[in-house]
Amino acid sequence: MSVAVAFRFPSAIPTRRRHGAAPTMSISEPHRHVPDCRRGPHDDRRHPMTSPTPTSGSDAVARMMMTSTVAGAIDLAIGEPDQPLPQELADAAARAFRDGRTGYTPKLGLPELRALIAADTTSSSGRVPVEDVVVTVGGTGAVAVALIVGGTAGVVIPDPAWPNDLVLAEQLGLPVARYRQGPSGDDFFALDEIEQALRAGFRLVVANSPSNPTGAVASAAAMAALVALVERYGARILSDEAYESIVFDGGRAASPLDVGGRDVTFAARTFSKRFSMTGLRLGSLVAPAEARLAVAAVHGTTVGCAPITAQIVGATALERIPDRGTELSAIYRARYENAAAALPGRLASVTPSGLGGFYLWLDVRDTGRSGAALADELAARGVLVSAGTVYSPEDGFLRASLTAPDGALATAWQTIDEVLGAS
Repeated sequence: MSVAVAFRFPSAIPTRRRHGAAPTMSISEPHRHVPDCRRGPHDDRRHPMTSPTPTSGSDAVARMMMTSTVAGAIDLAIGEPDQPLPQELADAAARAFRDGRTGYTPKLGLPELRALIAADTTSSSGRVPVEDVVVTVGGTGAVAVALIVGGTAGVVIPDPAWPNDLVLAEQLGLPVARYRQGPSGDDFFALDEIEQALRAGFRLVVANSPSNPTGAVASAAAMAALVALVERYGARILSDEAYESIVFDGGRAASPLDVGGRDVTFAARTFSKRFSMTGLRLGSLVAPAEARLAVAAVHGTTVGCAPITAQIVGATALERIPDRGTELSAIYRARYENAAAALPGRLASVTPSGLGGFYLWLDVRDTGRSGAALADELAARGVLVSAGTVYSPEDGFLRASLTAPDGALATAWQTIDEVLGAS
């Protein structure tokens, strides 16, 4: 299977090259093997890079979706915030409907919202130009556009990682390599593994901090090192920043944009988690200047524009409650502490310090059972979690979200402890 020529956009997004950089690999060889360019996400055992089967990522996502349809269960399988939409945002949506604002917007988004997103997005070189901002249909839309535009020469994906990147790469026939995603701090990126893929011709590196599923957060130094590496090879970064405003130690997670990476970074964000508006489907993509035309072409021809009501609500959110992430960070930090106390030995860190997002990455390898089997048993007991193989080829992990009321979470932790203890 070859990638269609329509996805190359040679005039809009020229291949970035630097002296000594590896040539762009042929995209007529999907899932080309890269020798030994990743380790497992949890230890130092080396194993060869293997390419996914054509439906592996899709099958994993389908399993997760089916798991999340059990009626009456405590659903910790998906990232759905339990905090309600703030009242001022609900009022903004109601006003938009009353005022008859139900038509198209400019394809790239309402000018006032794009300006607010630009102001909200930090950059080491100053304010992000409004021209670099596209309002997308959710963070998933932002990631999809960036993969289509920037991933034709191959995508380097973390292990473990949110599965959508792999699913879309599979469907586009893009070459895929994976690198070990490490703990919080300076060792977040396995730079040697990433460089091995870049030498083989891959030209888009996915970074996700805070990580979904592990909650690990990259330091600014780690981001700077990644920026320097991709610049040497004329490559780019797709920075998935869905949880950048939910950091347990306060503040916001470092972005490549903060450390001189504006010219090489697609920064994808969402309003869903920060403002409890998952169903309104609103996100943003900040793209390198030379990719503007390609991004506009893909976004405009696939979705037309993001829904106007969602855009109005998003603008209100950034104007009225831009610091809501601080409130959520405190809530999820406390929930993490409770979970760590209830599930001793299951989390890589017994404290929330240095972490972010709202997921637990539970180590269940000592049970000798697969994550899928444990997830099925927990579902039968009324607690929904995701098997770790949705996010990584390595088995022996579960992902559980912190997005349920405290009482429900306490019940869930007790049930999980009972099932794991009996295994």
